[in-house]
Amino acid sequence: MIGREGKTKILLYGDARDKGPGTKRDRFYNPAMGLDRDLCVLFCSYAVKQGCKKFLDGLGATGVRGIRIANEVQGAEVHINEINPVSYGVIKKNAALNNVSVNAINEDLRSLCRNKYDYVDIDPYGSPAPYALAAFQMVRGKGFAAFTATDKATLCGVYERACIRRYGAVPMRGEGMKEIGLRILVGFLVRTAATLDIGAYPVFSYSHDHYFRVYLRVEKGAKKGNEAVENIGWICRDNGWKVRKFGEERGKKWAGPLWIGKLNDSSVIKFMYEKAESERAKKLLEIMGQELQIPMYYESSRICSWLKIPQPKLSRVIEKLAEKGFSASRTHFSEDAFKTDADMKEIERAFERL
Repeated sequence: MIGREGKTKILLYGDARDKGPGTKRDRFYNPAMGLDRDLCVLFCSYAVKQGCKKFLDGLGATGVRGIRIANEVQGAEVHINEINPVSYGVIKKNAALNNVSVNAINEDLRSLCRNKYDYVDIDPYGSPAPYALAAFQMVRGKGFAAFTATDKATLCGVYERACIRRYGAVPMRGEGMKEIGLRILVGFLVRTAATLDIGAYPVFSYSHDHYFRVYLRVEKGAKKGNEAVENIGWICRDNGWKVRKFGEERGKKWAGPLWIGKLNDSSVIKFMYEKAESERAKKLLEIMGQELQIPMYYESSRICSWLKIPQPKLSRVIEKLAEKGFSASRTHFSEDAFKTDADMKEIERAFERL
């Protein structure tokens, strides 16, 4: 059976699910990640504009991600690696189906460190942690590295010990856990890059459905690594959100270490939004383009439950905070949430006035 994603045809095998992470198997294809790959194609167009030429899809499965890049991004030389021999054969079939030239590789990703690429993409089943070091070793000069994490429950604190084991960080369940989880992932990747004297900076990072996705700009040099880890710190929920740098004093129950800097580059989002054709992609990018680049969000329903008041429209809350001179915006993390530089007292006053 032949399906279509974007402008690319794909051979379908077995039971493809349109929600959730799916089941790992030979010839694995997950249609639930279609939006993610739409955004990946947009980002790769941006990467080409920045001078990137050689692209690696490190964990190819059916090869749909790499083949879409080859088919839909002009100027990209695409290499697709897949250790499973059955899936490797499907990659070559899918490349022929779309009449695109890709270099298919049948090896363990971690054995490819001898090769250099301008863009390395790691989209595993589960955690990207085992592949992060190899990925950064393969990025040449100034390039990009992209990672997917489908172990979202771990990063969001459902499995605290697993998060500590995989990412070397303490998570936090409850309000804000999606952003805490994403920031733990970014912090882990930045710290991993720094061990190689590499600076890594997130330029496009988001939470959607069952996964997190992070794109990082990579620059070599110990100085760059030092600059990047300056944005590693801790976050705590205590009458509002509190943020501390890594070496600053803090009490108990702080999440981290994690990334406390900006998660996105507005120029990247603007480029992607202007080039996007998918309505789903445009909707997400529009929200992200307006989102305040400050740590953490507040959930409207939780505040109203605490204050024992009816829940007002989120747009009115944002307007009320703006009237008082504060910055406020929606956030892509939740339809019920917002970001603001107002303190908790001002936030509560805004809700009570409404």
